[in-house]
Amino acid sequence: MKQDKFLTVFAVFDDETQQKLKALQDSVLSLGYAGTQTMGIPFHISLGSFKVEEEQELITRIKETCSRRSEFEIDLNKINHFNNRVLFIEPEDNVQLRCLHEFFDNNFADGFSWHAHATIFCGSEQQVIQAKRCLCSIFKPIKAKIVGIQMGEFFPTRMIIEEKLS
Repeated sequence: MKQDKFLTVFAVFDDETQQKLKALQDSVLSLGYAGTQTMGIPFHISLGSFKVEEEQELITRIKETCSRRSEFEIDLNKINHFNNRVLFIEPEDNVQLRCLHEFFDNNFADGFSWHAHATIFCGSEQQVIQAKRCLCSIFKPIKAKIVGIQMGEFFPTRMIIEEKLS
């Protein structure tokens, strides 16, 4: 069941990866679809979602985690989708990402199991199918770096904290 308001903790990519993912998204948006994906936040991999009442506890956990963990590389190498509604870039399995997720493993917002991904576009089935064709024609695997953890409140969107991994 989707909640009206919730917090999401997410792993954030480095600037170079942000630019590459933005270029991919811009190519898809050039098809003329606005999409329903959340805009104006960094590209990321969600680690978990939580009740809004857990904000202070999560801030502490994020700060502690970032002070103890280092940046790490990850390979974004596959285009995938959820039911032809959400188009995303999927990372290769990564131990460091899995460990980070395990520390923030919770799914209050929608109850789906965790599947690491960086959302590029959300829309109707027809839009996502066309967007996937566009993306497949230009996509090349990306050597990315996870450089920080952020937390935001959704919806409406409010960014709460951004911490860099050490």
